[in-house]
Amino acid sequence: MNRPSHAHQQELWDREHAKPTILLQIDATTASSSVQKFYTWLKTTTTQKNLHGIEMCCGKGRNSIWLAKQGAIMTGVDYSQVAITEAKRRAKDAGVGDRAHFLFHDVTRPLSLERESMDFAIDCFGSTDIETAHGRKQAFKNIRRLLRPSGYMMIYLLSTDDEYAQELLQRYPGPDTGSYINEGKYEKAFSEQEIKELYSDMKLISLERVPKRATFFAKEYRNNYIWAIFQKPEKK
Repeated sequence: MNRPSHAHQQELWDREHAKPTILLQIDATTASSSVQKFYTWLKTTTTQKNLHGIEMCCGKGRNSIWLAKQGAIMTGVDYSQVAITEAKRRAKDAGVGDRAHFLFHDVTRPLSLERESMDFAIDCFGSTDIETAHGRKQAFKNIRRLLRPSGYMMIYLLSTDDEYAQELLQRYPGPDTGSYINEGKYEKAFSEQEIKELYSDMKLISLERVPKRATFFAKEYRNNYIWAIFQKPEKK
């Protein structure tokens, strides 16, 4: 199986955001339950006000906008111009345009944001759609650079235990273990071990499996997503 190019993936995501056909949920306006769960947890660990957060591969901004409504100051990043334009519009309409900022940027490349300026970061299915192991590592490196010491990273990713992933792994296998090609788009499902290895230089705080039912192409599937929190070490 040939590996899809990064540029082609970007083009496909622009098309999907303009007119969703595969992942209708990317047009949702309600924050992911994984993000709501994380923020509830985060508020029990800190009394700090005006927490600063960054979301990689934010799409149309549903999570960042919700977090801004809760009082966080958010930066959302995505390489789909269509998605970022819509995210900005939605933030303004929601009245949080001053707290939810969106950047058209490829997260696999360094961001021109202040080092160690974020209290937390979110990867909500973002790494799933980065088509190389090197790209995923670079994205994490770029996000990690922005986290303050003791800052938190929440991840919510597809699992190799997901019923939908197992079906596509059989029908449309991709170039890597756990990857498949979904209507031209690269997607990566992860094992728990792969997650731990990707974030090996951070402290694992919590890792859970989240059972979910999701509908794709009018068929419902049982999934078992991976939800985890990692913490950046203090400086020595």
